[in-house]
Amino acid sequence: MHTQGNLDVNSLKELSCVERTVLGVIFCKYAGQPFSNMLTPTEWAADGLSRAEAVTAFIALRHKGWIKAVRKSWGERLYYIPESLFSLLTIAYAARVGQFVQQKTNVTQDEMTKDKSISSNEVLKVKIVREGKPDIAAELLHVLAWMVREGQAQGGLPFTSKGTIHKKMVQRLSQMTVLGPEDFTELGIRYDHADVYPVHVALIIDVLLSLGLIEKVHNRMHMSPDRFSRWLTLPWSSMHREIYSVCMDRYGVAEPQHQHFRHQLLMFASQENEWLSITAGTIDHDGPEEAMESRESGGSSGVSFLTHIRGWLDVLAGLGYGEVGESDAGDLFYRWQIEPGILLNWANDEDEHAGKNTIFVQPDFEIMVLPNVTPQVRWNLEMGAELVSRDRMSIYRMTKERIVAASEIGLTADVMINFLRRYAGSGVPEHVELAIRQWGQEAGRLHMDALQNADQDELVDKVKKRDTWIYESRSELPEKLNLLGAETIADESIVGANGLNVGLEVQKELFYIRGRVGLIQVDSNLHTYEQDYSITEQSGLFPGFGEIPEMWHNEWRGYHVSTARQIAAKAIEWQTKLGLKLDSNIVYVIPDQIHGHEDWTLTGWSISDGGTDPAERRTFSPNEWNQIRLIIPDHA
Repeated sequence: MHTQGNLDVNSLKELSCVERTVLGVIFCKYAGQPFSNMLTPTEWAADGLSRAEAVTAFIALRHKGWIKAVRKSWGERLYYIPESLFSLLTIAYAARVGQFVQQKTNVTQDEMTKDKSISSNEVLKVKIVREGKPDIAAELLHVLAWMVREGQAQGGLPFTSKGTIHKKMVQRLSQMTVLGPEDFTELGIRYDHADVYPVHVALIIDVLLSLGLIEKVHNRMHMSPDRFSRWLTLPWSSMHREIYSVCMDRYGVAEPQHQHFRHQLLMFASQENEWLSITAGTIDHDGPEEAMESRESGGSSGVSFLTHIRGWLDVLAGLGYGEVGESDAGDLFYRWQIEPGILLNWANDEDEHAGKNTIFVQPDFEIMVLPNVTPQVRWNLEMGAELVSRDRMSIYRMTKERIVAASEIGLTADVMINFLRRYAGSGVPEHVELAIRQWGQEAGRLHMDALQNADQDELVDKVKKRDTWIYESRSELPEKLNLLGAETIADESIVGANGLNVGLEVQKELFYIRGRVGLIQVDSNLHTYEQDYSITEQSGLFPGFGEIPEMWHNEWRGYHVSTARQIAAKAIEWQTKLGLKLDSNIVYVIPDQIHGHEDWTLTGWSISDGGTDPAERRTFSPNEWNQIRLIIPDHA
């Protein structure tokens, strides 16, 4: 018996032809959405299968771990394909699902030099219509640093009586982040307190809550020191993967075709900076019937397929994962600005050596920061300096206000000076170091004055607030900050994937865990139900099997018309196939109706022996065949 953790391409090849077909049909129809009922006999017949064959294969797939189940409190069972298998199945069943994304090699971007090996008539010019913003992982550090500074005096960001952050804080967060409402409006994201939080603010808070980096405690929202300290040990690639997992699970439309598109967008990209064409056929993918079903089910909130595509690409660009382009003809394109294998956990996390952590301290107190400095170095800058701009190259500025604020949480002027000396590629200008030291002395005097002027009750209140805030680790903070530049241990505990292996064992902590309460309303709730490991026995599919003559299903034979009618009736009861030997060939029938008694006919789906022709509705009379046989699925 296979377990989900070791299912791979070889496991897929080991499945029988019928099992692969059933898995493909279910994956195409449902993707990762739960379902409670098998397809109808007519739907299975379209793939040349009887319902008995499909159910028998389905049970085998359950045993082998390709399909799992949960049970609701009232006993209803829901089945689903585990998300860890999506990468493998997206490639294996691309032809069945339909390909929404294609690689494009003959593309040039505006004024870029064209490939001389391609004629000018063959080159397609793509204009960037939505540039990728600075990456979301660094943006979250920027937001968290702001939360620490804003909340340090009150033990976190206090809530109003409605349970939301105060409007003034919401406005400041909305203005200080690079994200904007335009990055998320097209997806129709539903969330609590939409009258208070703009969609981009709601999404930032939801990501942080989902990762466990902030929490709501005692009517306040504050950073979780323990989890954040572990988060800082991750390389950027791991952070991007965790954040991307949150986005895939929580912000995309849950309907199957939308899931297929999102996974194809990642799976069909071989490398970053490679343009992908969004197949034109997807534009008209929503027919009237599908649109009606979508509205009735409430699954997509009325969002059309094309609108979702544009909306999802806008989200990825807003989070810094890629950028969106269009051709002169209006065709849609997308390219990743991050190695796709990183998001799939197929690529090794980049090694972060101390040699990469180079910053440049300028005489005007500005600090130039390269994009590949480690998260620990950037966090120190976020806490001890003011962010001026962030792009490929970030610029921070040392200010008195920021040094004073940093001193309040243990990042003293001495710690900051030692940090700058360690990483400044061309040293720290003497007058900059002197100014930081003077600002630190002023911060110390301000702190002493505050202690002398405060009464005892106020001091006790401050201590209580600090116990629930980042001050829990204040005594350890200077030592941690001094150690942040040490060589980062290579992330070898995450097992890389070769080829299309899936179900990877991840030894280190996963930050995103389904079930954490955020702001965004999520359609998927499988995690709330109990896993169901009970599997139906195949023998129960054929009641009375031991009571019929073995020759009915073991041999090709001719029978009296009355006996043949009994065999046909049994095939209908068991929803299995009949084999009919006609004069010159063999056909298989999935019968569903018998008309008449002594002079009777049989109607059902006719399938050729080789299965190459599509199934068709036919009616047979007993005088058309020479021999008949009841077909029982293999291993049933």
